[in-house]
Amino acid sequence: MALLRPVRAALPLALAAALAAAAGVARAEEPAPAARGELVDGIAAQVGTDVVLVSEVIRLSAPIEEKMREQGATDRDVEQMRADVLERLIDRKLVQLFAKRAEIQVNDLEIDETIASIARDNQITEEQQRAAVAAQGLTWETYRQRVAEEVLQRKVVGAMVQSRVRVDEAEVREFYDQRFGDQPTSGEEVHLQHIAVAAKGDKPEARAAACERVRAALGRVRAGEDFMTVARQVSEGSPDLGYVHVSSLAPWMADAVAGMRPGSTSGVLELPVGCAVLRLVDRREVRPVTFEEARPRIEQALYEQKFEQEFEAFLEKLRKQTYVERKGVFADLSGANAAAGAGPRLQ
Repeated sequence: MALLRPVRAALPLALAAALAAAAGVARAEEPAPAARGELVDGIAAQVGTDVVLVSEVIRLSAPIEEKMREQGATDRDVEQMRADVLERLIDRKLVQLFAKRAEIQVNDLEIDETIASIARDNQITEEQQRAAVAAQGLTWETYRQRVAEEVLQRKVVGAMVQSRVRVDEAEVREFYDQRFGDQPTSGEEVHLQHIAVAAKGDKPEARAAACERVRAALGRVRAGEDFMTVARQVSEGSPDLGYVHVSSLAPWMADAVAGMRPGSTSGVLELPVGCAVLRLVDRREVRPVTFEEARPRIEQALYEQKFEQEFEAFLEKLRKQTYVERKGVFADLSGANAAAGAGPRLQ
């Protein structure tokens, strides 16, 4: 069975994206949407005495936009995503301004050690790292500056957030009792993966379109492509369902899985809300999860949840202390994002 539901990443989108940009030195940058005339550069937001440029928003949102477009996202969907990226960049600027006020700094040794660590993690030499940075169209100094910004973020978060997060034994035990107190102690569980596409609307043609996408995906799998690779590109939601007790399966899933062997894939399963394909990875007899087995993942899950709460509280304090104004198209979208929890607009 799936031990824990995944929790939202502890670091907000911009921090994770910036780290990926710093670490992924061997990957070329995505073409900016601005080159297609969708947005021109300018100021996306003023944050205290600093600004966030439209080009920064575009650079981080471009890879996300590409995947969204492949899945049929509308222009409005993309605009809202860009606005969310801007909110995360605003949060990043708030942390930078706090670091400046608190005189938290990053030295050359810390930058050098981080860059060397990135090279080791990517299993590349310094020469290959420099070549990859140049291939992105970045100067080495620009790259060092991006790494320095990431190190600074980590130092602030470590000092102001991580030090406040504690997970005690009683919390871990309570979580275990809630999650596993009534776990099955016998029977069979199955490890499932799926490709699932929901119909975008209740009209027959919407359902037909969803099923056509699933059929095309299944065709790719039967032609030799890896199931999970295709599933991640097509499926809505996590494609790996983990281990599930057979008694917990929806009737349509139970019927499909009943005659399958590990490693086999079902045909296209037509549902009232769309279509799906199931892959049976494994079957096994149920073995109850003990407290000691579950403890590390429970502690991690609780830590991430608490970290996120503390981080949001820290950011909220910074937002109240700092003048923030969204500009242009982002000003029009900020109200909706603030209502969704992206942070207040201060003017």
